[in-house]
Amino acid sequence: MGFGIQVDDGTEGTNQLSLSESKRFLTLHNWQIEAVNFFWENKGLAIMECCTGSGKTVMAIEIIKTVLKKENIRVLIVVPKNVILETGWYKELYDAGFGLPDIGVYYGAIKEYAKITITNMHNLKNIEMSLFDFIIFDEIHNMASRNALPYVQMEKKYKLGLTATIERHDNKHWDLFKAFDFNVFKYGAHQALVENVINEFNFFDIAVQMDEDSYEHYQILTTQINSLIQAGGGFNKILRGNSPYKASLLQKMGLRKQLVNNYVRKFDVVLKICLQHSKDKIIVFNEFNDQTNKLYYHLLEGELKPCIYHSSMDKEKGQDNLMQYKKDKYNILLATRAVEEGYNLPKIDTGIIMACNSTKKQTIQRLGRVLRKKDKPSNLYQIYCLGTIEEQYAKERTKFFKSLCNIYNYSEYKLCDEQ
Repeated sequence: MGFGIQVDDGTEGTNQLSLSESKRFLTLHNWQIEAVNFFWENKGLAIMECCTGSGKTVMAIEIIKTVLKKENIRVLIVVPKNVILETGWYKELYDAGFGLPDIGVYYGAIKEYAKITITNMHNLKNIEMSLFDFIIFDEIHNMASRNALPYVQMEKKYKLGLTATIERHDNKHWDLFKAFDFNVFKYGAHQALVENVINEFNFFDIAVQMDEDSYEHYQILTTQINSLIQAGGGFNKILRGNSPYKASLLQKMGLRKQLVNNYVRKFDVVLKICLQHSKDKIIVFNEFNDQTNKLYYHLLEGELKPCIYHSSMDKEKGQDNLMQYKKDKYNILLATRAVEEGYNLPKIDTGIIMACNSTKKQTIQRLGRVLRKKDKPSNLYQIYCLGTIEEQYAKERTKFFKSLCNIYNYSEYKLCDEQ
């Protein structure tokens, strides 16, 4: 895939016509103006933690413009995934008015340096970092690893970090904060909803009753898990050490998770929801690729038009499915966590969480995918199995969604509903 025009030295100033023309394309929200001011108030050193769908990239591009208007320097944008580079920043910069000679990419077979250069985390070791006085770390929560953190800690005239949620289970977000002198600007979903920046939504909480045999299997696995935890001296002790119980514990937990995630009656609920919203743009979030594949065939039998995107499929086929989804050939996208960050998805009417992990990060990212502004409220459905660990996690998400939603509705899908 080619990007723009090769620029050898990047010493030419940014095209002023591009910058002036781009002004007409962007109307900033108040929060974006505040974020730009925050960046300068903190001497060009800031992390922006802003909810998905609120316009982080637009805000960051405005900061780039203000920096380049002030002085003639080079900018490096670091992303965690190639897809963010290919379908995100490059297009956003071009659409904002930057000329093709101003934008270079450095990854794969392409090695371009330009006024603004985009690269991925993997290629940082090959980049001549001394060329850049301004570095932007997109999805900066991914940059806390031993290999990536030294780049975040580099002394630069300007540094900007972008994220929807920076908190990490390993607490390494504190290392990121320190690298930015603890200058963190926050713009959350509550405020974005109040200010009409993201879309209002209705939340539907659906609890599914398991059949007797499936639930008995679940209870057996749970008993085995609890016995292993007790024998090993506790969950954390087993996982953090070289306990002989570790492999068995992880296997049992994996089997239990697959049992509830792949529970067949959840597929029927998704089918009913998709039929109810047959004219909508729909996304269904899962955790396992095989679950996504099974759901695909289940919806086909219901005469619906779904497509799939997950990490196990052919890359070209996956990209084609996303493109056809955007072009409305398909109105239902079945996905795993592969699309949670970085993908430029179209405005979605209805989101269905068929399975989810317990992290706040994933909850926020999935919600954000459904709340891009449009002319009608979005719909968000959560489906989980009653009386399971999945219900415990779902209740935590429910507290968050209820605090934000326009309308809340709880229902149970019982065994008698099929009779």
